[in-house]
Amino acid sequence: MTRVRAIRIELWERMQTAVQILAEGVCLRTELQYRMQLSAGGAMDRLIKTLLEEELIEQQFFGNGKTRYAVLRLTDKGFVFAFELGCAVRKSEWDILAERHNAEVHRQHAFAVLLFAFQARRRGWKVQVCPKVDSPLVEPDVLVEKDGERVYVEVEVLRHPRKRRDGADNTWVRKWYNQYHFQGRVAVCTLTPKRMQGIVRYLKPRWRGMATELTTLAKNPYSDLWLERWEWPNEASRQRFV
Repeated sequence: MTRVRAIRIELWERMQTAVQILAEGVCLRTELQYRMQLSAGGAMDRLIKTLLEEELIEQQFFGNGKTRYAVLRLTDKGFVFAFELGCAVRKSEWDILAERHNAEVHRQHAFAVLLFAFQARRRGWKVQVCPKVDSPLVEPDVLVEKDGERVYVEVEVLRHPRKRRDGADNTWVRKWYNQYHFQGRVAVCTLTPKRMQGIVRYLKPRWRGMATELTTLAKNPYSDLWLERWEWPNEASRQRFV
């Protein structure tokens, strides 16, 4: 059994719960806080401080100001502790993004993926980051599943696409084209309402799809995951050829 210093029972139980959650692959401190129903500061700070002191986790900060996030990872000692608690330990979602999507370089995109995964889980969706698919043309950022619905999602951090040149040689266009032909619809998550509407204006006349954005999801935790869905053909697609 892993040995730790004397810790009061309430904090000890929180440590166990935290390690169990992190063993699922969750890595954002903000998601851990939500799952444990702890307020920022106080109990949450004491929990993280103790986990760090006991060398059960590592904490790394990225970004600055309002976009500063903490990523938590189990240490080797933390892995052992999780096994002792009977957990099936999964790889950290940050590590998956680092391996498959170069998260250390493309940090903004990586955090957007993690935040979307968090917002999907809090709405009851099962989430898989960087799912492997049987297609050389598609590399989805996330797979979400709920009530029999499976959606492969692209998390987009680019700005309004209106200045991007259309055509088959445009990698941005090819990505959506390939996604549509892979799953019969496009599915996108962006950072803000303005960015979502800009991309939707491009996608809607061309393909069936769905879209959401992180700003509204964070402000409205009881909203549906998808803020907009549309079929095709639609009014926008008809106007495109007028």
